[in-house]
Amino acid sequence: MLRELKKVVEESAKDPQEFQQTANYLVANQFVSAYKHGQRKHFLLVEMYQDYFSKLFDALGMKLYINENERLAGILPVQREAFVRLKTDETLLLLVLRQIYEEKIENFEVDNGFVTTNTHTILERFVQLVKREIPTETRFKEILTLFSRHGVIIRGKTYDEDSKNMMINITPVVRLIVTEAYLRQLESFNGSDPDDDDLDAGSSSEVNVSDDVTSTEQNTTPDSGVISEQDATENNVEHQVIEEDENQ
Repeated sequence: MLRELKKVVEESAKDPQEFQQTANYLVANQFVSAYKHGQRKHFLLVEMYQDYFSKLFDALGMKLYINENERLAGILPVQREAFVRLKTDETLLLLVLRQIYEEKIENFEVDNGFVTTNTHTILERFVQLVKREIPTETRFKEILTLFSRHGVIIRGKTYDEDSKNMMINITPVVRLIVTEAYLRQLESFNGSDPDDDDLDAGSSSEVNVSDDVTSTEQNTTPDSGVISEQDATENNVEHQVIEEDENQ
């Protein structure tokens, strides 16, 4: 790939480090959005030089994904070995996020592919759909950190009237992570024995997560969706450039 890098650098008159930094950023974070703070330059470079990055990641066993309408780019594993299994609570919360996302889309409550909700709404929906106790506060923060690292969500600030309620922006990545078949597991799981810690073993529920991004612990669901190894009203958020609250 050094020949291709040299060629694209000569044609673009850009510093080769720009291409290296963007490639490393994608491997580490999996997705980049033109609307998220600090990621716009990476998205624009990938968008402009799609052919180079496509060949680069193809050589690494990954597929380049670009959605110019939603200003989103990322990489998805191709080999089955790159798929990671999520824990049950991670899987169920991911399914809840996808359902909330689809409902917002149907109601046209979307801005540049992002929909806005908050942690209270997510946990209320979790109890409603899954019929389980919510994760502990510490565990919930761990899961949100995992989803944020893969670009599924962008955490916002807490509300003034309730410091434990945080604004959450669900990104279009959730559609890549959670397939339709995966989403249907939530319906089959609804009403199951709360002590049963497994999803339907007959369903496909692998999560497409690149091993370079993260590695999850054991005690997982059987095969999980698609992650590669990233005004105090619910919808009042601007998506020019979204900056995640680093204090969360």
